[in-house]
Formats: sequence, structure tokens, C-alpha cells
Amino acid sequence: MAFGTGKKGPVIVAAGRRVDAPNAQSPRFPAAKVDAVRERILKFFDAESPVALVSSAACGADLLVLEVAGQKRVKRYVLLGAEPAVFRMDSVADRPGNWGEVFDQVMSSANVEVLKLPAGQESYLQTNLDLLNRADALAKQLGSPVQALIVWNEESRGPDDVTAHFLQQAKQRGYPVTEISTL
Repeated sequence: MAFGTGKKGPVIVAAGRRVDAPNAQSPRFPAAKVDAVRERILKFFDAESPVALVSSAACGADLLVLEVAGQKRVKRYVLLGAEPAVFRMDSVADRPGNWGEVFDQVMSSANVEVLKLPAGQESYLQTNLDLLNRADALAKQLGSPVQALIVWNEESRGPDDVTAHFLQQAKQRGYPVTEISTL
């Protein structure tokens, strides 16, 4: 409960960019910006006092949000589209940095659900919907509102952009949306 306000903080549902690959043509989340983005996320958590977080756990935005939530002792719910070892290989450890260690720490201390979706673009879009549905259910259970957090470069890369899809779906549900820049 937020101190002195008499109302509970929100359930945060979050998504965003993965850290850029070393050979990225268009910077969306440069590795050099990780610390600055972590600080922006920390300020957001301080301002909102969330009661829970629902997210996936890819390198970059997802793991930074999960890491901050852990530091703030916010209950974390992680949805993975594949078994943890496969997800770690395909969406975490394939980029430079210590993302594998952060992933392992989060997996050991969060509530994790494996969705077991087929690989490919459709599974990413379905994961977005599952994240939003889980946040809805959790918010009802806790008597809290849902708020969406999108950590990205604030620009869609086109019709196949999974982060833009998440933003669109959150807005369609009428959630308040906060965007944090990765640039």
C-alpha cells in the first residue's frame, strides 16, 4: 500500500527492447545505455510503488525491470514462451553482457510460468497477450489497477515490432502507459 494514500499501488505489466546485438544497424537499446535505463526504471518504481510486476525475461528491458523489482521487493511474475534453458539461450545469452547471470538470479527468486508456445513471431505476440491477461487477473486478485511500462526507443520498427504490439494492446485495454527511453 502506498504510504499515506489509502490506495494500493498498481500491478505493472512491462515489456521492451532487448539490448542491441554488436552489429545492430539501427540502435534501439545500446549496451552503453543500460545503467541510465536502470536508473530511469528505478525512479519509475519509486514513484509508482507497485504491488507486483508481470514481465517476460529477455535480456535488456525485461531483465532490468525484473532486477529493479527484486531490489524493491516487489512480487515478480515471469512468463516465458519456452523452457528456461531454451529461452536463456535464444533470448538472453545471445547478447553481450552478464544477462545470463541476471536471468539465473531472477529465475531462482520469481514466480515463473512456461507458456510452451511454438517458436516464431506469433509466439511473441501471444506472450504479449498472456502478459496482459496475467496482469488483469493479478490486479483483480489484489484489488489494484494495472499500469503498463514500455522500455524502448519510442519508435516502432514496423508491423512486426513486438514491443509496439504490446504498447498497442495495453492502450486498447485502457491502461495508463509509461514509456521509458532506451536511448
